[in-house]
Amino acid sequence: MTDNTEWETVHDSAVTNTNPDSMVHVTINTENICENMTNKEFRGIIQEILDRAIPLVEVRLGALSKWSGSERVRVAHWFGRKDETTRATLLTGLTKVHSVLRGLTPANFVRTGSDRDKATGCMVNPAGIGQEAAHVCAPDTATHTISISPKFCTMRQWSAYADSRVSTIIHECTHFVDTMATLDKKYTIVPQLMDWGQANPDLAIINADSVAGYVVWGD
Repeated sequence: MTDNTEWETVHDSAVTNTNPDSMVHVTINTENICENMTNKEFRGIIQEILDRAIPLVEVRLGALSKWSGSERVRVAHWFGRKDETTRATLLTGLTKVHSVLRGLTPANFVRTGSDRDKATGCMVNPAGIGQEAAHVCAPDTATHTISISPKFCTMRQWSAYADSRVSTIIHECTHFVDTMATLDKKYTIVPQLMDWGQANPDLAIINADSVAGYVVWGD
């Protein structure tokens, strides 16, 4: 075997087993999360996503702390309000999102429909798999598993003005009940989402794509 890109080191030295009936059986799941890339390539992409997403959230947290006039305008554009309640909701929620993002590794990501996806305890809607890029089980605060659907595998990696893999991961992290417990009231990061937010402030502040758009837009 000349290509060891999909192998993991189980033990870094050879030993002799002298204990009868003590065989350790190791099962390696070689199913690709994305069909258009190896799992090694996928792990690299996830690390790149986290390396961009974490600083983006940090920028917004810094701006919310300073609460300049320009940041108030930005918040009003996305959420229809720029009051202290909205600011506090974002500060508290994005601090928790930041913590979850920092704790993620490629091991947190699984393929939609896999045993690990099912183990989160939430039922997957088969009708939505073709439309969604990813999903989480919001109460899954123990593992913060993020399930990857085929659409994610062909998305752009990054855009400051549209949906991307980066915005998708931020979006999914806002769903967890230990971050912001957001819902999907309105999809797709486009300028019209800001118009919708201004008309529907009570919904925008709990809308995952509104929060993700607020974080990535223009940055």
